Amino acid sequence: MEDNNGASSARKRMQRGFTLANIVIVLVAAYVLLSRSDVPPLINGILLPEGRPLATFSLLDHRSQVFNNSHLQGRWSLVSYGFTTCPDICPTTLSELSVVARRLQERGHNDLNVLFYTVDHRRDTVSQLASYIPYFHPDFIGLTHVDGGDNGHLPFEQGLGIMAQLVPVTDSEGDLSANDYEVSHGVTLFLLNPKGQLQAIFKPRYNDPSHGVVFEPDTVIKDYLAIRNYLSAL
Repeated sequence: MEDNNGASSARKRMQRGFTLANIVIVLVAAYVLLSRSDVPPLINGILLPEGRPLATFSLLDHRSQVFNNSHLQGRWSLVSYGFTTCPDICPTTLSELSVVARRLQERGHNDLNVLFYTVDHRRDTVSQLASYIPYFHPDFIGLTHVDGGDNGHLPFEQGLGIMAQLVPVTDSEGDLSANDYEVSHGVTLFLLNPKGQLQAIFKPRYNDPSHGVVFEPDTVIKDYLAIRNYLSAL
């Protein structure tokens, strides 16, 4: 009888030992999981570890209202740039971004501004943008500026790293024309966080002769939401 009682007691002690060991394993695993640093998401572009503030800038939107740093506060912003007479890349990008905006709104994400900044402000006046931007989405915002003043557009361009060049063309006699020029520009999207800071730069999903320059909506959405989730977990 004593042997049976002893064996039973030993089994109980062993079971308690296994239970305690399992509890310790669970607690250690939970600690490791909760204390580990989150790994930044891999995106099709560059994620900045810390948001980069933009210096004070001042632009005009397509409704002829001043647009400055304060208008970036409280919402995420996705900035595209180009010019309204661009034959392919710019309208294609804006069309893709309209799909991005619609799909995000369907998921309940209504706090993303989509901004289009023109690098050809002399031709892309407020009225020109006003007839161009709503064609893609009623909530998109077109941005331009006028000559003179304090060049309030430069901090915006320089803070984001917008790349563009106006190249004069020659007239029929081979002379450079002051009023006729071609526009070349880079192709990227800039993601600004709700503090108005540059947080990420998105590259095109494709940029080759077979596909053209394409920002794939699903890729943009995936990367955007991944960045939001990552930053909210920090």
